[in-house]
Amino acid sequence: MIYLSATYKVEDFKKWYKAFGENESKRMHAGLRVENIFREFEDSNQIKVLMSIESLVTANEYIELYTTPEYLEKLSIISPVDIKFWDVFY
Repeated sequence: MIYLSATYKVEDFKKWYKAFGENESKRMHAGLRVENIFREFEDSNQIKVLMSIESLVTANEYIELYTTPEYLEKLSIISPVDIKFWDVFY
């Protein structure tokens, strides 16, 4: 199983969560399944999203859309997006 983590800061968590939820079908179509959403304890606008992925190819295609300036603005993301892929060891 391969996982993807995306870490970033949003301007407004409620606005981000609404826009993020509206794109669930696009994520599912790309083979990305949200496993968990983390909010930093001291700054609830600092987000980490953990997703399992079926294919690196389709995940990368989704990421290209996900990191366009228009999409980042729609999600109220105000920091660089740190994306990492993880392989399960244990």
